[in-house]
Amino acid sequence: MDAGARASVKFSEHFPGWELYRRVVSGIALNDRKLEDWSVSMAEMLAGAEKENGRRWISAAIRAKPGWVAQAGRDALDYAIFGRYAEGLHERAERFDVAHKTYQRVRDPVAKAMWIGLETYRAILHAEYWNVRRDEKYPP
Repeated sequence: MDAGARASVKFSEHFPGWELYRRVVSGIALNDRKLEDWSVSMAEMLAGAEKENGRRWISAAIRAKPGWVAQAGRDALDYAIFGRYAEGLHERAERFDVAHKTYQRVRDPVAKAMWIGLETYRAILHAEYWNVRRDEKYPP
């Protein structure tokens, strides 16, 4: 627990590193709703982000199509947890009536960001674990 607390303070308070780590490592689904909310918000933020040229990552008209951005976020979370997407790109995009490249422009960067975040958290958590063990063995 000490290592988890030490690792978590090195990240944004909005990053659910401990919950994501526990979900991947032990399969504990206790915080799945929190992880889902986080993944949907990440997808929504990316889809509405402004590029350097002033245009939106995804146009407002395409973003307005119901449900697809949230599902892209949930698909990204599946990738971060299970290492694969729940459904193929073309099938998912067709279901929401968006171009597959548009769906991919949200799903893939969010998935990669989650995976990088998880791997970074894991590395820091493991380092902090050894720091806690050292500190317990050799107190100041």
